[in-house]
Amino acid sequence: MELVTIDSCHHYWVFDVAGLRYRRVPKGMGFEARMAKAEWHPYHDLQLDPYSDSFVVVLDEASTRTLRSWRHTEATCPQCDASRSGERYVGDSALVEVG
Repeated sequence: MELVTIDSCHHYWVFDVAGLRYRRVPKGMGFEARMAKAEWHPYHDLQLDPYSDSFVVVLDEASTRTLRSWRHTEATCPQCDASRSGERYVGDSALVEVG
């Protein structure tokens, strides 16, 4: 199984590329236990923005359901600002920003 892991500010995103599934694992102590408990979810595509630290997880073939997050950068991460953490819906769209 080929796994790709992306480090965001509050989670590790683990992608099973061949199986087109992902899971989010909260950071902190007991990572192995949390990894074992984290559920796998299907996804259709993973889009990494080459010009920023953002990435989008496309959940369906029509690209109407997506999750957007940012890769964590050390020390001066602009995404770790408390006002930008957590999940939120943007307008009436299905886009959810996730830290």
